[in-house]
Amino acid sequence: MFEAEASWLERLLSEHPPEDLSPLLNVGSSTRHFREVEQPWAEKRLFAPLRRRGVKLIHLDAREGEGIDIRADILSAADLPRIKALGAKSILCCNILEHVEKPAALAKSCIEIVGPSGLIFVTVPYSYPHHRDPIDTMYRPGPSELVALFHPAMMLKGEIVDSRESYRGQVAKRPLILFRHILRFPFPFIGFYGWKRSMKKLYWLAHNYQLTGAVFQVPPRPGLPR
Repeated sequence: MFEAEASWLERLLSEHPPEDLSPLLNVGSSTRHFREVEQPWAEKRLFAPLRRRGVKLIHLDAREGEGIDIRADILSAADLPRIKALGAKSILCCNILEHVEKPAALAKSCIEIVGPSGLIFVTVPYSYPHHRDPIDTMYRPGPSELVALFHPAMMLKGEIVDSRESYRGQVAKRPLILFRHILRFPFPFIGFYGWKRSMKKLYWLAHNYQLTGAVFQVPPRPGLPR
């Protein structure tokens, strides 16, 4: 998660009262160390403001670790009832859609978990290089593709967000990685797909990473207020 992404999400979350958000389920949360040390802006810009507002946070991941409240697979039919029992009113689904083979199944699970009138906050890369975790399908949707993916939930807001970061930052910290691209350039025949990914990465020396951010609301039950 980028710092600009965390700030964007916090602004969107602040538009909703705590009672409409809590409990909030953070899917693919990773560990407390990751959220507070490796990406401290996630804690500072996103999670700490939510706790100050009284929003209960539930961190979910498919693996165990300190700071993970529930170990479960959101795509598992066996785990889904246990996740639904948490009573989440909102979900953070951040940078996950590109790492699953069936993003539509993930969107369906999110809708089922929060239920009628529930809120789903989504971010996904829009312009970003290939990155395994453990796979990257290179799913890079814009807002209109997410509308179709999360149907029948209604998009309340969707936009392309500038991360204000790029490959330049990584190169500035480790200049030698640029020489890997230079040395590899004359040899496309030694692993063409790896060579192609390496060359494409140079695009982000001149362009910032971008992500698609969106907020969805599941339709209320007929006869009930929103």
